[in-house]
Amino acid sequence: MDLGRFRELLRWRGPWIVFVLAVREILKPLVYWHVWDIFDTDISQRVPQPCAKDEVKVKIYAPDDSLVILQEQISSLGELEAAEVGRRFARGDWIAIAFLKEQPVGYMWIALSSGLELAFGTYWIVRSREAVKYGSFVLPAFRGLGIHSCLNSGVCSYLCERGFIRTLSSVSILNTQSMSLAEHNNATIAMTVFMARVRRVDWTFRKSFRAPLQSRFTWPQRAAAFHPRR
Repeated sequence: MDLGRFRELLRWRGPWIVFVLAVREILKPLVYWHVWDIFDTDISQRVPQPCAKDEVKVKIYAPDDSLVILQEQISSLGELEAAEVGRRFARGDWIAIAFLKEQPVGYMWIALSSGLELAFGTYWIVRSREAVKYGSFVLPAFRGLGIHSCLNSGVCSYLCERGFIRTLSSVSILNTQSMSLAEHNNATIAMTVFMARVRRVDWTFRKSFRAPLQSRFTWPQRAAAFHPRR
């Protein structure tokens, strides 16, 4: 990790979270773990409101909307390679891009069907009129301005207008910025998920709290149990 990245983490997440992240990276060759809070929001009842300090425009793009130009624009923000952007569009995902004074400053991805991986071969179950918000990113220079809240509100409004009734999302408990937005929106935690991958034996431990893991996620071994070979 370079010095600039370390300072950014220290600024936004604090010394304790940075320490935990450092320990996780040190142990990465042996075991790697995640803990997420899973949010299940009924947008037919209420759409979260933005809290930006400036006027931010949010535009939603589908895979067939000037794909090449979009790939270049998204990858130019510095977080994703164009090939990865292409893979997400090929899966049928949409993207919301936030513009501040005509400059793209962040984005949020939207998955409309099952098949999106949370981690370690564990995949979301997405039902009719549901969507998963994921991969939110804001340029470091524009963080703290409420850009993410505008993306979140814009996506929810767009989906609600098109008949969607529910959005799903996951937030790492180590991501204090995103957790604070969830608290601001009075979002209810539907499930907490812990997963750990033991590298040497290629074994994954999965555990959920508040709700059964299989109510929202599936993985290859479980899928095989539902579709046995004949």
